[in-house]
Amino acid sequence: MKKIVYVVLAIMLLTVAISAFAGCAKDDGAVLLECKDANFGKNQGNVVSGLSAYDLIMETYSNFLKDRNYTREEFFAFRSSVATRDTYLLRKITGDEIYNQEIIVGTGFDKGTCAKRFYYDGVSAHELNNTNTKKGNIAYKKATKEFIVKDWGEFKDFDGDLDAKIYELRDKITTYDIMDRSCLSAKHDDNVYEKEGVYYCRITIDCSTEKMNGMQYAAKKEFIDTLSAKETGFSIDDTTIDFAIKKIDGVYKFLIWKRSEKYSGKHASTGLTVSCRQECLCYYEYGNAEVSKDDLLNLA
Repeated sequence: MKKIVYVVLAIMLLTVAISAFAGCAKDDGAVLLECKDANFGKNQGNVVSGLSAYDLIMETYSNFLKDRNYTREEFFAFRSSVATRDTYLLRKITGDEIYNQEIIVGTGFDKGTCAKRFYYDGVSAHELNNTNTKKGNIAYKKATKEFIVKDWGEFKDFDGDLDAKIYELRDKITTYDIMDRSCLSAKHDDNVYEKEGVYYCRITIDCSTEKMNGMQYAAKKEFIDTLSAKETGFSIDDTTIDFAIKKIDGVYKFLIWKRSEKYSGKHASTGLTVSCRQECLCYYEYGNAEVSKDDLLNLA
C-alpha cells in the first residue's frame, strides 16, 4: 500500500482557533483521480456468467508475479483539511532489472516532498532520495497535473534490505491481506463485467474494527504509524480496489487498478481527529519496458 501522508506531525503548533476546524477533510465525494478509461469503475456492461471477480483477480495476480517485462505508471492523491499530497511513480521491470522513480509533492503540514529513484541491475542496487525543494526544484503544477524535477541528483549504493525492497517493487500489490475470501466485505460485488474485450470488476475489503484488529492489522498498523495516531479512535470505511483486466497472449493481465480509501484517526499527542481521503491509480503496459540512460543518470 502506498504510504500514508504524515499529516498531523505539526498540528500541535496550531492555534486554538485553527484547531477548531483542522480535523475535518473536505469530502464532497469528488473523484480525486480520473481514469483515462471511461468504462473503468462503473461496473457496467455484460455480466460474465460463471466468472467470479475475486477468482479473476487472484488468477491475474498469480500471472502478474510471473511477468518480467512491464511498465507501471502510478498516480496518488491524498486530501485532508491540513495537508495534500500528489505523487507520480514510474516503474520498469525487465528481466532481473528493476527501475523505480517517484516524485512526491506535499502541501500544508505534509513535509514529504522529494524525488526518489531506485535501480537494481540483477546484482547490485543503487538509490537516490532528493529533498531539495529550493527554487521549485521539485514541483507539481495542479492546473496541468505536471510533475517537475529540475535536478535529480546522483545515485548512491543502496544500503537497505534488498530482498524486502525487491518484494515491495516487484511482487507487492497491497498491504491488505486479500489472499483469502474472508477479506471480502458484505458490500462486495463478485460480478465481472465485460465491455469491448476488457473485464471490469471490484474487490471491496472488509475494514470493520474486527478485521482491522485481526486479518488486516498490518494495514492498520501502517495507517497508525504514519498518521501518528492512537489505535483507539481509528476508523476506516471499507476499501475498494477496482480493476480492468484483459487477456494478453492467452493469460489475464492487469491493465488498470485503483484503490480508494477514507479514514480518520486521533493524533497521539493532541487528540485531534484528522479525516483523510486518498486514491491510488495504476496503469500497466507489457512487453516494451526498457531502462534508459536518462533513467540511470550517473550510472549510465
